[in-house]
Amino acid sequence: MNAASKDRPLPLGGYRVLELAHLIAGPVCSMCLADLGADVIKVEEPGVGDLARSVYHVSLNGEGPLYLTANRNKRGITLDLSTREGRQVFYRLVERADIVIEGYRGGVAERLEVDYPRLARLNPRLIYCSLSAFGPAGPWREKPGLDALVQALSGLMAITGEADRGPALCGAPLVDTIGSLLAVGGILTALLHREKTGEGQKVDVALLDGALLASAARLSVFHATGEDVPRLGNAHPELVPYQAFRARDGWIFVAVRSEKLWRAFCQAIGRAELADDPRFATNGERLARRKELVALLEGVFPARSVKDWMEIFEASDVLCAPVNTFSDVVKDPQVLASGMIVEQDHPKAGRFKTIGIPVRLEKSPGRIFTPSPTLGQHTEEVLREAGYGDAEIRSFRERRVI
Repeated sequence: MNAASKDRPLPLGGYRVLELAHLIAGPVCSMCLADLGADVIKVEEPGVGDLARSVYHVSLNGEGPLYLTANRNKRGITLDLSTREGRQVFYRLVERADIVIEGYRGGVAERLEVDYPRLARLNPRLIYCSLSAFGPAGPWREKPGLDALVQALSGLMAITGEADRGPALCGAPLVDTIGSLLAVGGILTALLHREKTGEGQKVDVALLDGALLASAARLSVFHATGEDVPRLGNAHPELVPYQAFRARDGWIFVAVRSEKLWRAFCQAIGRAELADDPRFATNGERLARRKELVALLEGVFPARSVKDWMEIFEASDVLCAPVNTFSDVVKDPQVLASGMIVEQDHPKAGRFKTIGIPVRLEKSPGRIFTPSPTLGQHTEEVLREAGYGDAEIRSFRERRVI
């Protein structure tokens, strides 16, 4: 980012967001808005706070690394919404807000009296994003949800893993992340609608819907055939070879997606005769003899290192990539060039590495400008902005409303 871009106003500057969420999906959604300039006020329960502060039992001087990443560029307040006075304070904040993001299980927002119909009466221009695991309808509406449960329910887990083993959980909470990005898109679309009409509205995003969207390529095949998609590990159901192979010092993924690439692949591995072998000459024949071909190739790859294979395949335009561990990822030249591994300072955690901003705007790029708030750090500041005086704030604190 050049110096000039730091002086430019951010595209979401002037919009205020109230966040009622924890862990990943809701906080990452509002983080994306905050990175682009929105004034995000994170509302946490007094004395408890976001579970991300302590999850994974890893901390940087007492601060959870997930919390530090997902809550940058925000202000934080504590507010007990189970009390009448806490709700009244929240209602006053809603009157001055543009967006509310809530990540409660079904029915909780209604019980706390912070649901959309109630808040829309206070602020008809409000955009209210409900980000849940299973959506607003159906028998699972009020069940507590996790990324892993959605992976199981959606069928995503059933098609993940090795053929001879049980279903596998994806190694990263991708469903949470997909949900957060869908919510960002829905909120920004609702903002565009409001710019044209003046109307606020509710945005519903379910992690289950995002998981089904992520499965569209496989689910579409099922709709056409009625046959369940098998687990194939890191292989492809319709292309061979299209998977990871163990090299001398690690793993490399190769993708042979055409007959032209099959011939180039055979030349590259020093087995040119396989290109015309009637057993493997077409993808259909390779599919029919998948086990036989994979076993043959598994005997070839250990002869060279990942680096050697990468150079050989790249010279032949064969699609390939190293299967990086996180230790490899943070040193990979392409990852470093992406600018997605950055450093940030925090008054308690110190200097730490975190994730950069994945959406790049040419003329008004987002940026990281403040660290994640400590629990309740901005409570008094935000309440004063809402018109509360020192005596009222002191009374709230004494009665543990904040």
